[in-house]
Amino acid sequence: MARTRGCPIRLTGTQSIATEVGALDRPDAVLCRTNVGAMAEVMRLLAVGCRVALTRSGQQLAQLALAARDLKDGRRTAHPELLLFPDWGELQDYAAYDPAGRDLQPFVDLVDTHGPDAILAAVDQLTDQAHAEVTVSTAHSAKGREWPTVQIGNDFPPPNDTSQLDNQGRPVPEPVSDADARLAYVAVTRARRHLDLGGLAWIDNHPAT
Repeated sequence: MARTRGCPIRLTGTQSIATEVGALDRPDAVLCRTNVGAMAEVMRLLAVGCRVALTRSGQQLAQLALAARDLKDGRRTAHPELLLFPDWGELQDYAAYDPAGRDLQPFVDLVDTHGPDAILAAVDQLTDQAHAEVTVSTAHSAKGREWPTVQIGNDFPPPNDTSQLDNQGRPVPEPVSDADARLAYVAVTRARRHLDLGGLAWIDNHPAT
C-alpha cells in the first residue's frame, strides 16, 4: 500500500518469522471492508459448516435484517439508516440508480440473495471467538489484533477507471484514496504468518501514483 500512495518509506518484516502470501482454504480470520461484507462472509462460511465468530456483536446486522423485513412487507421502518424508504422496492431503486445510494447496494444484494430470515438465523449461529474455526471482522475492528493466517474479504473494490489510457491502451485507474489505503494497510498487516490478499489482489496490478 505504501507504493500505491506514493510513499517513499519501505518497511521490511523480521526475517526470524517465516511468512507467506498466497491462497488459503481455511484462514484463521477473514477481514472485510464493511459490516455487510462481513455478514456475507459469515453466511458463506456457515454454509460450508464452519464455526464462525464475528468480532463485534451481530445485533447491528440483525437490526438491519429486521428493518429489511419490514420494508419487504410494505411497512416503514424506524431504523435510522432506512427510515426514509416506504418499501423495499424504493430502497432497491435508490441503491441501483442513485450515486448517493451506492453504499447500500451490498446490503440490498445480501438481502435479495439470502432474505432477512436467513440473515437473522446466521446471526443466531455465531459462536464465541474461543471456539470458532474462523473469525470474521471488519478491518476497522481488527486494529491492534493479529492472527496466524488472514484472508482479505471480497468487498475491497478496485478504484474506478479513468478516461486515460496507458501505453498499452488500457484504462488507467483512479488513485487509491488515503482512507482506503489506510484501511487496506490495516487489513494486510494483521497476519503473522500467512496472508491471502483475496479482495485486494488487484493492488498488484495498480500503477504507482
